[in-house]
Amino acid sequence: MASTRVHLVLVHGLFSSARMWQAFTALIEDDPELAGWVSVHPFAYDSPLVRLRPDRRVAETDDIADQLGTFLETELAGAERIVLVTHSQGGLVAQRFLARKLWNGEGRELSRIRHFTMFACPNTGSGFFLTVRKALKLWNNPQEQQLRPFDRSVTEAQRTVLSSVVYAREHGAQECPIPVRAYGGSADDIVPPVVARGVFPRGGVVPADHFGIVQPADRSAHAYQAVRQALLEAAAEPGPPAPTPEPAPVPLPESAPALPDGTDDAGAPSQPPPAAEDPDLAPFPPPPYAQQADGQLKGKDRLALVAHLLSDEARQQVHVVAGLGGSGKSRVALEAAERAARAGYRVWWVSTPELSARMRMIARDLGAPSITVEHAWLVGPPGAAMDLVWTLLDECPDPWLLIVDNADDPERLAPPDGPVSDGTGWLRTPKNPQGTVLVTSRVRSKQAWGEGVRVHQVLPLDEDDGASMLLERTGGIGGTNEDARRLAQRLGGLPLALRGAADVIKAVHESPITLDSDIRDFESFRQVVAPDGDAAADRDGPHLTELLGREIVEKVCGIGLDLLTEHRLPHAPTLLKVLACLSIAPVPYRCLLAGPALAQSPLFPGAGSLRPALEGLEQLGLVDAYEREGVTDRNLAAVLTLHPVVHGVLREDEEVRRRPADYYGLALRMLRSATHPRNPDHPANWPLWAALAPHTLEVSRTCLLGDLGMTDRTVRTEALELARLTARYLIATGLLGPAYALLLPLVERCTSYGFDPDDREILGLRHEQGRISLDREQLRQAEQVLGLVVTARTRILGEDHADTLASRHKLARAINEQAGREGEAEVLLRSIVEAENEVRGPEHYDTLVVRHTLARTVLALGADREAETEARQILDISRRNQWPPATPEILRVRETLTHALLRQNRAEEAERVIAGALRDASQPQDSHLVMRLRYTYVLALLGIRGRTPEAVNALRALVRDLDRVVASEHPLSVQARGTLAAMRGMPT
Repeated sequence: MASTRVHLVLVHGLFSSARMWQAFTALIEDDPELAGWVSVHPFAYDSPLVRLRPDRRVAETDDIADQLGTFLETELAGAERIVLVTHSQGGLVAQRFLARKLWNGEGRELSRIRHFTMFACPNTGSGFFLTVRKALKLWNNPQEQQLRPFDRSVTEAQRTVLSSVVYAREHGAQECPIPVRAYGGSADDIVPPVVARGVFPRGGVVPADHFGIVQPADRSAHAYQAVRQALLEAAAEPGPPAPTPEPAPVPLPESAPALPDGTDDAGAPSQPPPAAEDPDLAPFPPPPYAQQADGQLKGKDRLALVAHLLSDEARQQVHVVAGLGGSGKSRVALEAAERAARAGYRVWWVSTPELSARMRMIARDLGAPSITVEHAWLVGPPGAAMDLVWTLLDECPDPWLLIVDNADDPERLAPPDGPVSDGTGWLRTPKNPQGTVLVTSRVRSKQAWGEGVRVHQVLPLDEDDGASMLLERTGGIGGTNEDARRLAQRLGGLPLALRGAADVIKAVHESPITLDSDIRDFESFRQVVAPDGDAAADRDGPHLTELLGREIVEKVCGIGLDLLTEHRLPHAPTLLKVLACLSIAPVPYRCLLAGPALAQSPLFPGAGSLRPALEGLEQLGLVDAYEREGVTDRNLAAVLTLHPVVHGVLREDEEVRRRPADYYGLALRMLRSATHPRNPDHPANWPLWAALAPHTLEVSRTCLLGDLGMTDRTVRTEALELARLTARYLIATGLLGPAYALLLPLVERCTSYGFDPDDREILGLRHEQGRISLDREQLRQAEQVLGLVVTARTRILGEDHADTLASRHKLARAINEQAGREGEAEVLLRSIVEAENEVRGPEHYDTLVVRHTLARTVLALGADREAETEARQILDISRRNQWPPATPEILRVRETLTHALLRQNRAEEAERVIAGALRDASQPQDSHLVMRLRYTYVLALLGIRGRTPEAVNALRALVRDLDRVVASEHPLSVQARGTLAAMRGMPT
């Protein structure tokens, strides 16, 4: 029978002991509601300042984490409900314990841990007294080292805890959902609140210093109440979860499973978006190591190049690994990435189609606070995001390797106002002596990259290395060494062509798919590639150029496709050509094959399961299928890729060029089907959109601006809608640069593909352009763009159409945020609210968003009571409809209500409202929204007699946090500093 007893395990911090918890223990023992069913277990470990005895070492954090695991297994072997509470470094110990369990596949053993609360944990490192700590002669304490900012092992553990504990969905070998809370003390100078909260979305700030936070004076203390609530939640949970069976390996689908429906239509959500977690919290994905399945890297020159790239000599430089398409540039980069990771480097692999999103993830991976990232990507000047990433890279204390793959258009890495050779864009020479940049590209010109860049040419394999690759990949069934040499010579030593030839020969012999063919071995393959009339070319092998290399790959690819076509897999070549219409980024094929688009396409008449076609393509090496590490959604984890050369060859295929509406139209409809129920504004849908965005961008641009001669207006109309939704996703996640780059040419060149600027489809794009200007705080420009859109939409759709109302609201916001124009905005907003009540209804989420804008406007005009009434009515509706209290818009409404109450000298009510908002906020403490709530909380405290000292401490903590994460001229920083200056000498 399951026990309801809860076991509280307390873990102390650095240079401390279990005595730290005496106050907590005494309060729990005296608490009549807890004493009967809570057992307290302080966990003690050795944490000396220095160790003077040479025969004893100071335990490292991993040692203590394992010691904690042993404690739980032995002392609490029968415990079914455990609550972990930690102080300071104890939080890092517990995180490391959880991470190591998950790395070892022991996630199910963690299911009895029902809650994890951290107090004053240095989640992004403690800078307190850092200079002195490093300067002490006897200082070599491994526990202290993990308190330092940017410690890699801490970051690794945090990423695992976030992805596999905080955001886990089920109990399994490598994930276990546990509620995690992180609290900081408002007066803590050792671990400031923004550091204590770190990347964890739940928790808060309590009035205490670093040590007082775990020494509560009585049961009313905020820290005690937080632990008490955790214990009550643990007791209320059901018994231990039933073991989740290990998932079977996921095969290629007979027909891919349908994705769960979204809550609403993408254009009109009747519920608010789920409370937004930080979009940058996902761990940075590892390089695609699965693509190393070809075997060991071949070629002495390639192995020497990898060794050089990881040498001390190569650091603080940009290296371009250049060569023909199919020559193995990415394979060299993968080898370097794997060796660097094993050597302790931090490695970031950036695929060019995902450039901006991946660079933003690097900024967060390097510890940039949320508000800093938001400012750089949203409202910073051109190049601000680039400057931020490079500032962080140059300050990173660990050795690192940044790889940008397939940069065949160098100008994509350029700064906003110059060429890439300026060295001020995404591609720069590191100032950090431990940093190295590696780029793979077909562009070999040093002039294109700039003077300081080292260009390394990757040549084709010689005949011996090529023969070795053929023999190893076929298992020796293709013929003699000499046969392999001749074929390698005929294929120009291109690894991509060699791999394709080996896979065809192996498939003919070993595939369960019937592939009767004249090709049986190396010699017969060579004869097919080089008919008798071309035999003379074999004597010295082809002198490779980009064009000839492409022709060789095209021949090899064609042989494989012919085999599949002729032998019972006629849909395989067609499917491959459709996939080539997408981007070169990894393709989450399960999502795309799940919908009805394939069955409805004339390209697949009577097609049943496409599983054999996918298997055939993979066996012949025409696609690489693998599972992405760290992705919990299996529909998104399973991806396939095409080599860029194969991708390019198939896009130029005669049939694809002749029938673009069928091929690109099908790719477009597959993407529309996968994204249709998934509102791009909802954070819950962002992982899907992130995986598909490179493909939606590529297909929509190609259909509208490419040289296909697309005459099918239905396809073009669908492409415009896909582009609009993609822009919404990019705007929602703060990627305003890519959104602007998508929309601008589509609007400016709309007449080239048969649309007028005032057509409703183009107006949808122009509306999103206005939103970008609004988010960038370019208010005059936003007003101009949105004003024209409102005029056109009113004429075409009517004044009260949902789309017109959306543009009218954005226009009113642009006007309202310009000082002195609140009266104009009020008139507009009242008419919009009236229309929204009729069109969408008084309790629709969009209606309430407009009402909130109206409440803020009338508050600015001095109508404090009306603003209060509006805000309270919105909150009543949100509670009635059970909307999450952490929804960002609802938090902003509570902020507005607080200001309305303060204007009426009702500070105590205001303090309760804003304190509740801070408790409910799930965003990081350093996010712009939470920083604003914290400032509003200070204003509320100042209005309450006797709480000025508390307000001063809270404001000083906020100013310190702002100093860490934003420039001094940031508006919130200016406001907070001005208030702090005004408070000097204020009576308490």
